[in-house]
Amino acid sequence: MITRQILLAALILYLAIGFGQANLTISHQVCPDQIWPTNSGKEPTVGRVTLTVAGESLPKTMPLDAVLAIDSSASMTENDPTNRRLDAARGFVMKMNPARDRVGLVSWDEGIDFSMPPTENFAQVLEAIGRVDSDKGTNLDHGLKEAIDLLTANSTAGSDGSVRFVILLSDGDGDYTQSGRTGSQADRARGKGIVIYSIGLMLADSPAKKSLEDMAETTGGRYYEACDSSALESIYNAIGEEVVNVIGRDVVVRYALPREIEAFGYSASPSSETREEGKKILTWKAGDISAGETWSTSFDVSSKSAGIFELGGAGSGSEVAYQRRSGFVDRVKIEGMLLDVAELRSGASTSLDLAFDFSTLSEIIKPVHEVVGEDGTHILWRFSECNSGCTRDWAFLSEEGQIVVASTRPFSLGTRDALAEDIQKVMDIIGATGANVSDYNRSTALNSAQHYAKDAGIYHQIRYSFGGDFDLTLVVPDCTVKEARLAITGNEMDYFAGVADQEYYIDGDYVTGCEFHDFPWDGWCTAEDADITGKISPGDRRISARKISDPHTMVIEVITIARPQKEFFLYSDDYSSVWTPATSNALRSPSEMLSISSGTLE
Repeated sequence: MITRQILLAALILYLAIGFGQANLTISHQVCPDQIWPTNSGKEPTVGRVTLTVAGESLPKTMPLDAVLAIDSSASMTENDPTNRRLDAARGFVMKMNPARDRVGLVSWDEGIDFSMPPTENFAQVLEAIGRVDSDKGTNLDHGLKEAIDLLTANSTAGSDGSVRFVILLSDGDGDYTQSGRTGSQADRARGKGIVIYSIGLMLADSPAKKSLEDMAETTGGRYYEACDSSALESIYNAIGEEVVNVIGRDVVVRYALPREIEAFGYSASPSSETREEGKKILTWKAGDISAGETWSTSFDVSSKSAGIFELGGAGSGSEVAYQRRSGFVDRVKIEGMLLDVAELRSGASTSLDLAFDFSTLSEIIKPVHEVVGEDGTHILWRFSECNSGCTRDWAFLSEEGQIVVASTRPFSLGTRDALAEDIQKVMDIIGATGANVSDYNRSTALNSAQHYAKDAGIYHQIRYSFGGDFDLTLVVPDCTVKEARLAITGNEMDYFAGVADQEYYIDGDYVTGCEFHDFPWDGWCTAEDADITGKISPGDRRISARKISDPHTMVIEVITIARPQKEFFLYSDDYSSVWTPATSNALRSPSEMLSISSGTLE
């Protein structure tokens, strides 16, 4: 059974947004999304933020249910002696579509002269408009109540996708119950999803102006001021345009920036800039946005401080707020975009004890990569292509064979792989000079590499070679593990063609192996690397391998925040067959990497 609370929630949602209504959408871009600090000497130092708010296309032309509530008080004899208000009302009706729309009429003063419920018979409505006179006093509540009664008695909010609204015109003060008070007709209209557009004819500073503004603001409509009756036709036209096309009224864009980020070069300047809780809050008043219409601004951002910063973001209160036809205020969150104000956050260094022709190497690098600096003893360049970490890293090479590679990525096991790939590329270039870079040279250089990271940490590695099933114990010391991975090198012959072989478990839980593979089958299967960060809590962990018949090497890699009191190690139940402690190296500071590269990486 559907509960009363659910029905109430659905009704509130329906009244707030309506079914089938178009919405405002937001596009948020930052390009480029990686820049350098303004004092770094590197380029680029400026990114461009673009914010676009767009009105969706209307799903269909919505039918209109309107009631024209026209003041027929005696003061109209003076303020509208030629009955231009009636001509403007006729013009509005004639622009409506009788095959789709309906219009009603209320002639009111201190009471109701006459009224007509919404109808498709426009000829009848046009004839009735001509019977509106100019006599007696003014009672706004009476005219508004009758208009609301006509709409609620003859249609249900949104039942046919129609837009229900009242256009109330008056030239004088009269009885009116403000919103928030008992008996308020404006509150009643809002509750029934009826929007009121009010027109004040030659009111100037009359108290009636506040009454007309209140009924419009309460229901999500708008108040229009007519300095004389000649302005009424254009006002009716404006109301018709807004009713049909405007999706968001009084659109306000609020955008948060971290305090470290400077913004400038606005294509549309913000209405205000404030500070809240360490954030810069930029605010734009975008006005009204119609279906198919866009509002946009773009501006430059830069920073003296390196770091990864979120621009915008729902958590910081970045949003687009606007008023729907129903009067309800809708808020759309601006999803955050990350701006990387870059620095060299990780790297690796090693050396290659091998003679090579440095001048030839320089001539190989220059046509392909971006050379940043060189002299007769060293060269610094940026790779032209991205590595497996999706970054274009930097490389330094001296004539003595000192290799340094650096990345803007924070250090992780994936970054370590990418840095190893960078070192391999450097050795490929050295080999292209004619030097004999053997597999032994490569292995030695990679295994002796030192690693650098902005955040302190310890890198641990255990290697174990095997050719059959095993059950071993991994001792995990009491420490905080940032990241851990289990990798298997070597292929396994799949004798059953398509059936998964080679399986690895931690404490009985499957972590990796040869998954089922499609044909064509080449006879071999390879285990995927497995993230085991959540599987190696402190204590003794049981690591097992099954369905193994070929030679493999298991590599367990762990990054911890600090050096544990005890070391990771792998051992067998007999304490002798396998006893393999981890090799551990502290991640060095990037400043040490800079000194090795003779300062060229600054």
